[in-house]
Amino acid sequence: MLELPEIETLRRETEREVGGRKLKAITIQDDRLMAGAAAADLGRVDGAKVSAVKRRRGNLVWNLDSGDRLVLEVSHGIAIRRAKGDEATWMEFAFTQGTPLRVLAGVGDPKLDLLTVAELDAKLPPTGAIDLAEQAVSWVVFARAFVGNGGPLRTLLTSPAMVESIGGLYADEILWQAGLRPDRRADKLGSQELRRLYRAVAEVLHDALKAGGTTTAANGFTDLAGKAGGYQDNLEVWGRDGQPCRRCRGTVVVEKYEGKPCYRCGDCQV
Repeated sequence: MLELPEIETLRRETEREVGGRKLKAITIQDDRLMAGAAAADLGRVDGAKVSAVKRRRGNLVWNLDSGDRLVLEVSHGIAIRRAKGDEATWMEFAFTQGTPLRVLAGVGDPKLDLLTVAELDAKLPPTGAIDLAEQAVSWVVFARAFVGNGGPLRTLLTSPAMVESIGGLYADEILWQAGLRPDRRADKLGSQELRRLYRAVAEVLHDALKAGGTTTAANGFTDLAGKAGGYQDNLEVWGRDGQPCRRCRGTVVVEKYEGKPCYRCGDCQV
């Protein structure tokens, strides 16, 4: 699953590209790419207008004026393009006007589903997680949520029930920015530490969104024009093990945390 800055970049671009346009036809190259509905069901949305594009748990959700929801799962390596080309294509969304939107064949298998609103809520119920790209949250609300849970900070940051679509990369960057170890418990933090954590979450996600996301060898992220993100040039700890910390000149280390790599400064994160 892509992390928040990447999938939100795709959501914004997709909404600008297809919002207000009418679907002409959806072509899918392999029925196994359907998550639930049958490929034959896609014909029922021909002529429907895309009213908005939303996010739901790592999926792009196209709201159609027919009442249906097209749900496209976006995972690492999935490439979506807005221009015609010769690349092999898994899916094509054609419109009554303008160029089609295509999902290129490549790394990973995209999944498409067609659901009613009720079916979407049953299959992918809202988590109630903090989503700073969706709406502003005060530091008091943020702090209460974290302190009330009381778990280790990295575990909370990467929990889909706590913060929307944050994985290891951004969790490590946030904790470095806040100067906090990943194993610190939220219910043991002082008010100033909670403020630093809140500011770090907001600033890292804002800056990553402004840069168009982060592109790594692992996620292969590109926007609708095929352009890589730019935030990888600003990473402070992720992927920098063995290098000096830019804040204290200590050494960035990588450790296993809950079975996955975790990057931090061994000196200034306390």
